Parts: sequence; C-alpha cells; structure tokens
Amino acid sequence: MEPVLVAAGLGIAIVGTMPGLAAAHDQALTAAALAISGLFALAYLVRLRATGQAERTGWRRFAGRGELLDLGGALAVPLALLGGLAARDARLFGLLWVLGLVRRTDAFRLVGRVVVAEREPLLGVLGAFSVLLLLAATLAYLLERDVQPGVFGSIPAALWWGIVTITTTGYGDAVPATAAGRLLAGLLMVTGIGTFALWAGILANGFGQEIRRREFVRTWELVAQVPLFRALGAGLIAEISRLLRARRLPAGRTVMRQGETGDCMYFIAEGELEVQLVDRSIRLGPGAFVGELALITGAPRMATVVAAQPSLVLVLEVAEFRELAASRPELLRAIEAEASRRAAELAGAAA
Repeated sequence: MEPVLVAAGLGIAIVGTMPGLAAAHDQALTAAALAISGLFALAYLVRLRATGQAERTGWRRFAGRGELLDLGGALAVPLALLGGLAARDARLFGLLWVLGLVRRTDAFRLVGRVVVAEREPLLGVLGAFSVLLLLAATLAYLLERDVQPGVFGSIPAALWWGIVTITTTGYGDAVPATAAGRLLAGLLMVTGIGTFALWAGILANGFGQEIRRREFVRTWELVAQVPLFRALGAGLIAEISRLLRARRLPAGRTVMRQGETGDCMYFIAEGELEVQLVDRSIRLGPGAFVGELALITGAPRMATVVAAQPSLVLVLEVAEFRELAASRPELLRAIEAEASRRAAELAGAAA
C-alpha cells in the first residue's frame, strides 16, 4: 500500500508544477496531498504501536528507527501550508514521502551498505578525480585565456569546461581553440573514461561481495535447519553453505526422473517433495533429502521426485559432493547412515 501512496503523492507533486493543470485543479491537488499526508500519519502511528514505540514516554516515542523521518514526511505538506507557503510549493514537500519508502526497501539498503563498505576506494578515486579536474582547468586557463577570455578567463570558468569534458558530456559551448588546448581535452576525455570505469568496478565488486554475503547468510540459516547438518558443527555448516545453492520449486515441478543419471542431491528446507515409487508414493518434508544414492553409488535414479507443494531445496552438485566427502568423511558417513535407515524403513513398510 505504501508504494502506491508514494507514487500517488509524487504524481501530485509533479503534476502540480504544470501551470495549466495547477491553475485548474489547485484545490483538488492540495486536498489529495493532504489526504495522502493523513494516511502516512496513520501508518506512522500504526508502526509506532506495532514496534512498541508508543509505550515510551516523552520525545523517545518519536525518536529512533527512522520515526522522525516518517513523522516529518507525514507533516511536511500540512506544516508548509500552515506556514503560509503557496499550495503549489507546499505540495513539493510531498517528495519527502519517498524517503520513508527508501529506508524500508531492501534494494536501497543494499546500495547504502555497498557505498559505506567501499567508501575508502570510492573517496580515493574521487580525490584523484578532483585533482585531475583542477589541474585540467588550470592548464586550460593558461592555454586558452588569451584566445577565449569569455570562456577560459578564470579557473572557476574553466572548471565547467573541465567537468563536461572529463565526463564526456560536453555541450559544445566551450571548445578549446588552440592545438595544445585540444590535445589537453582529448587526454582529459580518455582519463575521464578510466576514472568512471574505476568507480564502476569498485561498485560492481562491492555489489557482488554484498550479494554473496547475503546468499551465504541465507543458505547458512537454511542449512542449519537440516537435522543432518545440525550436529556436524559450525565449521562444516560454513563449508556446506558455500557449496549449496538454494532453489525454489513450484508445485508440480519434476525434480528428478527415474532412470536418469544422478548429478546432484537435494536437501528440503521448506515444503514437501513426493517420491514416486513403482507401488506407492512417499512424501518427504523439511530436513529430509533425496538423490543421495545416485551420488554415492553412481547408479541411475531409482525414483521420480516431484514437488508436492511450493518448496525450497538446497542443491549439492556431484563435484561439490565428492570434494566435501573427501575432505569431510563424517558427512558422507552421516548421509550413508541416513540413507540406510530410510531404506530399512521402506523395506519394513513393504514387508
């Protein structure tokens, strides 16, 4: 619901700057902005109560966890109107509504964590960029001030040319006239491409590390829920988490077919898988696993397995299984023991 309100509020703030529409529907736009402010205020009070903030006393009930930001966004438009600001300008304070949405959106929080984690290399490149820009503007001033005093008559004036040149977004309003000035512009453009490539590489590497970290934590939590791994210790769980891949399966999806070559095994984290044998079907829930015999013996799949309901499984490929079995034989023994116990239960049930 909140994204819809934010989108509506942003639409009102933007449309309200169009002279024709603003003049014809000024009161309606203002009323809609106030209504959205009221809904945000109501959502703010609901969040206070849900998080226990309402039980605090004094200013503490409004501080912490971004409550002040939410409160400011809810009251910004009404306070601007009460302060005597014109309606079309007061509605622009509705842009603050997006800040609360940003704070509660995982994607924006991910960007913030990446920037904070990579702040040192980013600031290093920014420092180099600033020095390069100042040097380029100074050289352009020395080379072009006599030829084009209106454009390069001072270093501050030359800085604009330096910015649009180093970012390769020049508008043609400032072009060096001397050969040395053009050579400087060419070098600056090439250097600018390299500078922004450094920034892009740092951010891309930061995003990759953050995503891998999140996936590792998520996989760790899922692995720790599997009874087979729970007693093997944190070291082995960490190693397994690095090798496993989480996969979501819709209901009815075939996981493996009888007779095909086994190249992986599956640990069930959520949902149920149905093992379809010749004479009956067996349902396995969270904590169970399937496909291990094909990895241990190299024999074809003995049964067809489908997802009985939407499920989340952890996949262990054969190469990773062999690597883990060689370095951690206790895991192989645990899987073999569980497979033998399950086979005995199936044999007993058949008898």
